[in-house]
Amino acid sequence: MDVLSYFRAEVEVIGRNSRELLARFDAETALRRPAPNVNHALWLAGHLAWAEDYLVVEVPRGTSVRRKDWDSLFDFTSEKLEAAQYPPFKEVKDEFERVHAEVLRVLNEMSAVDLGKPAVIERRWLPTAAHAISHQVTHGHYHLGQLALLARLLEAGKL
Repeated sequence: MDVLSYFRAEVEVIGRNSRELLARFDAETALRRPAPNVNHALWLAGHLAWAEDYLVVEVPRGTSVRRKDWDSLFDFTSEKLEAAQYPPFKEVKDEFERVHAEVLRVLNEMSAVDLGKPAVIERRWLPTAAHAISHQVTHGHYHLGQLALLARLLEAGKL
């Protein structure tokens, strides 16, 4: 398997599994935290959308497909806010699904040559498209694991 096929497969797996896990939550349970300062499912959905777009589309290409007005809620600098400060869970989940579909479309349009191109947004540790996308692959799995833990806690009645 070539690198680009690997990236496509991993981003697809993260999205598919995230969608399945997010389907287990409703508007109330999506805002539950198992402990103070632990991410809840709503934030994870918004952050996954932000990260996929930022690392797969914006850093490599300089364009974006996400709702940028939500960046302060879900980007890498976002704080853990009170529940009332977040958009409704359904909107966040729908945005994740929309952004994920667009990210997959962008990945499918990319070529192996595109991976070696310098990133449009300069970040010291993300000098090329390949670096940014590979970061999303590991980052996405990290947050997918958090979401899986929340879903297990929910099913066990501990969330």
